[in-house]
Amino acid sequence: MTDAPVDIAVLEPCAMISLEIWGDAAESRIAAALGAALPAVGASADLPGEWRAIRVEPSVWWLSGPREGLAARQADLDAALGEDGAAVDLTGAFARLEVCGPAWRTLLMFGGVFDAEDPDFGPGRTAGTILHHLSVRYDVVDEDRLHIFVGSSYAGDLLHHLRAAAARLDLA
Repeated sequence: MTDAPVDIAVLEPCAMISLEIWGDAAESRIAAALGAALPAVGASADLPGEWRAIRVEPSVWWLSGPREGLAARQADLDAALGEDGAAVDLTGAFARLEVCGPAWRTLLMFGGVFDAEDPDFGPGRTAGTILHHLSVRYDVVDEDRLHIFVGSSYAGDLLHHLRAAAARLDLA
């Protein structure tokens, strides 16, 4: 991180699994398999083994983590789900951008349709929205760090937009 009010970067690719759960029994089996409960609607949480869960819909979570061991993680989830859900490998489908620094909220207000300055949108909160004509998913990792998930083919466009907006707002 630099001394600038914001620092913007594309993170290394990670493994990503879309987890859809159909019923409470499967959700408790998944929590046992993951070693932690899944987050509530609009929330995210760290999981054991360097994984993070982001709730994206009422019955859908995205799990992101290390690429090593992805096949084993997928097999564990499939076994825990049985016929009560689906675990789909989305690795490569999304890019993860990171915006760090005290002015990340100000930056997201430029070209966005989401109130990123809402004080309730803090660590452990997520939101799906549009930013610079792109569908994105925000995950507030901590007070000064946000991850943005965007379709991989749009990452360059979003990175360019964020850097141009930071320069225009004198945040770079």
